[in-house]
Amino acid sequence: MGRPRLNTAMKLGTVPFLNARPLTVALEGNPAVELIVEPPSKLADMLERGELDGALVSSFALFQMRGARFAPGVGIASKGPVESIRLYCRRPADSLRRVGLDSWSLAATNMARVYLKRRWGAEPEFVPVDPLRPPRDDETLDAFLLIGDNALREPPGDHYVLDLGEEWQNFTGLPFVYALWVFRPGAGDAEAAALLQNAKKEGVGRIEEIVNGPLPPGVDKNTAWCYLTECIRYDVGDEELEGLKRFYELLVEDGLAPEGWEPRFVDEPAARVEVVGDAASKEDSMSDDLCFASIHDLGTMIRKKEVSPVEVAEAHLRRIEALNPGLFAYQTVTAEQAIEEAKAAEAEIMNGRWRGPMHGVPYGAKDIVETAGVLTTHGSSFHRDNVPREDAEIIRRLKAAGAVMLGKTVTHEFAAAPVSINPHYGTVRNPWDTERIVGGSSGGSGAACAAGLAPCAIGTDTGGSIRNPAALCGGVGFKATHGRVSLRGICPNSLSFDHAGPMTRTARDAGIMLQAVAGYDAKDSKSQDVPVPDYTAGVEDGVRGSRILVCPDFHGDVEVDSEITAAFEAAVEVFRALGAVVEEVSFAHYQKLMDLFPLITGPEFSEFHRPFFEQNPEGYGEDVRERLEWSFKIGQDDYVRAMRERVLMQREAAAFFEGADALIQPAMPCVAPPIATLTAQMNGRDVSYKNIHRPFLGPHNATGFPALVTPMGRNAEGMPTSLQIAGGPWRETDVLRVAHAYEEATPELRNERPPVGA
Repeated sequence: MGRPRLNTAMKLGTVPFLNARPLTVALEGNPAVELIVEPPSKLADMLERGELDGALVSSFALFQMRGARFAPGVGIASKGPVESIRLYCRRPADSLRRVGLDSWSLAATNMARVYLKRRWGAEPEFVPVDPLRPPRDDETLDAFLLIGDNALREPPGDHYVLDLGEEWQNFTGLPFVYALWVFRPGAGDAEAAALLQNAKKEGVGRIEEIVNGPLPPGVDKNTAWCYLTECIRYDVGDEELEGLKRFYELLVEDGLAPEGWEPRFVDEPAARVEVVGDAASKEDSMSDDLCFASIHDLGTMIRKKEVSPVEVAEAHLRRIEALNPGLFAYQTVTAEQAIEEAKAAEAEIMNGRWRGPMHGVPYGAKDIVETAGVLTTHGSSFHRDNVPREDAEIIRRLKAAGAVMLGKTVTHEFAAAPVSINPHYGTVRNPWDTERIVGGSSGGSGAACAAGLAPCAIGTDTGGSIRNPAALCGGVGFKATHGRVSLRGICPNSLSFDHAGPMTRTARDAGIMLQAVAGYDAKDSKSQDVPVPDYTAGVEDGVRGSRILVCPDFHGDVEVDSEITAAFEAAVEVFRALGAVVEEVSFAHYQKLMDLFPLITGPEFSEFHRPFFEQNPEGYGEDVRERLEWSFKIGQDDYVRAMRERVLMQREAAAFFEGADALIQPAMPCVAPPIATLTAQMNGRDVSYKNIHRPFLGPHNATGFPALVTPMGRNAEGMPTSLQIAGGPWRETDVLRVAHAYEEATPELRNERPPVGA
């Protein structure tokens, strides 16, 4: 892994504990760093004396240091049992009178003080003990605290043990942050932060190597493995920062920390393309940052009142005004309505009525989704003036979640093809290369998310229409199990195969948006009354031990461009490195799924369109009229037989997924082709783009099972490639967990913005 080059070697202090190794193993031997190992309490003193540039010091020490800043996103934390912060008790916690404290850790000792007082009402006398000689036989002590490796190897014996990581989580519901990379005033910058963040990513990937190397005396491999992979967290995100702030507040209340501390980061590394040009102002840059923030981050900032929903909506509307004329992502922009909804969200949040992570977050809605009082053309000539009286159910649910609609995104005519070249309204252009298609039929939604014109959008998917544009635009698209999201109020394509769902920039965001829109709708004939889980609760659980399937049969073993094959093979290796069990398997029923596809979609599509077609066949564009002509020819008997066959194939597919966490495939066999030719490049040859997506995306519509696409990199021309992750029926949580693990392991594949608007 490449390392940022610093101007001079940094002096970094670290601790002699096993839990620090994943943060430091990648720094060892780096000429940019001089590592110094000392107990945590000593490191804080060295840092304040200027003997170190930065150090892995306790959160308690951080609170005492004026002007100190810490590297964002990296540290040592836990949520639940930690195993290495243990209070060994002779008597119940509420009757403790004299407690020995391990003097090496200021955070753990003061955590014990706070916890015993707040949870048990105990304020014992605290005395220092030698951490290398546990005072098991000192009968003057009612309890003693051990931390780090000393706690890992010390058995309970006759004592009962309180795991303070677990106790803190039970007490506050939050993680506890033990240590952070803290820098003295004048030290630490964006390069230093990037160095430490990259070291963390590399080190976490080398835990197996750490466990198989020298371990502290008395700590076996199994204990070390479980401790480093199940107990310790190395990512310090919003939830960890909440835990850090809560610890500080309690310390201040007890007079153990000075007032006035606020978290201060060293400069964030530049992870995105910056706005270029002399005219690019700081305000423009901040506005663009809001436009490329995730739902998760926007929702957190809005909840904490760090940014207003109105600011967020205005930033997106400015960007839409600037870029939509060249991209044509939005058919209709509802600027006034968006500001009104944003103001209402702001007022509710300021009054303590926060509805959840979508509250105040903007979105776009595909123009086949009905919106009360807002033009909804269905991308057709027949509905140029259609203004629905009622919202589609998916819109109603987003309104209930407090989301803010920015406008209606462009669709291919009647959502009937994968190109978003609409003969009545215009062509959507790809933000990565505006001479190329975005895919379809949810092309406007895909372009809007990719170009920072919305953090999320509604798409629909009958044969790939969420996943195809998400894949070609470098985004995330997720169709959940058929029946999970209501179709009521959405112009039908083929109801047996239709899905509605989120288009976002991350898997976590897809889960957040899905949470808002999923659920049974008794007025939708295709809706299924199946309990809706928490889609983000287990998203960070990782894939170690997960069974991941690779099955070329599932897309008919059709040709894939060599650059995409290479990217897919690299993705497979990422999963293996994350501890997943990757297994290549076979599937015998791909062709049957594909054979029944037109036999079901054709009659269902033609049933809806027959009155319009009979009224004015010339009102359709050529490609949709051609689709209707062959659809009308499919007989009733063929349709009925295909519906019966589909049930059997769904059972076969469910059996295929039994015992597996996910199937991974290339989402598309090629990148987006030029608008002018619709000819894709495949291994140096020109290939027609027509239906090229169908083998990869269509089978998951035929089964109705969940499938998600996420960026897999870019090819030599800079165009996005994409990975598809599919799962068994109703197992959206597995798909999201697997996708999130891949995304977290490959940030370099998704941290650039498209050139449009840069």
